[in-house]
Amino acid sequence: RPDVLSPRSMVELQKLCDKVPSYDSAIAFATIELELGKKVEDIFSEITPEPVAAASLGQVYKATLRSTGETVAVKVQRPQVLETVSLDLYLARELGLFARNFPALVERLDAVDLLDEFAYRFYQELDYNLECENGIRIAEDMRVLPMVVIPKNYPEYTSRRVHVAEWIEGEKLSQSTANDVGALVNLGVITYLTQLLDKGFFHADPHPGNMMRTTD
Repeated sequence: RPDVLSPRSMVELQKLCDKVPSYDSAIAFATIELELGKKVEDIFSEITPEPVAAASLGQVYKATLRSTGETVAVKVQRPQVLETVSLDLYLARELGLFARNFPALVERLDAVDLLDEFAYRFYQELDYNLECENGIRIAEDMRVLPMVVIPKNYPEYTSRRVHVAEWIEGEKLSQSTANDVGALVNLGVITYLTQLLDKGFFHADPHPGNMMRTTD
């Protein structure tokens, strides 16, 4: 939100979307094989040797499904994310419990209650099976808006730490210089109002890495 953060802060936070330093691809490929129970080459006829993007929770490879020839994005969760987050949340919660000894600190906001709610939602975000299910549901909901493209999800190639979805060619809406960006922004508003007011199920992470202008 530009009304809350400075432009410099916004640029730095946007790097968490897809420009975080990547981890070793050998670990990522081992995770794919462990999670899906097959060799990488048995699942994909082609896969980029290095990630095409890396975010705070995982990194993405471009690949081709051996079974269908479809081009897909393969997201692999970073190693030890669950353990690291759990430790951080535990320590933060302990601080929150300690702060309860000082009524003036918790008079308006109880950090423990806030952390408990945040932790519940964050653990859900770490389960890529749920992300896949949500993607399938929202794709069905958005069929009423033909100009909105939701990537196809592949539950048969998805697990808690690996998510495979359709590869979409395009450019970030925030970086596009096309003359229809204004119209697409309006379409985005309509999309979110449809999700919120009509479907009651909405995409809660509309950062620039998740919103693209397709080539067509």
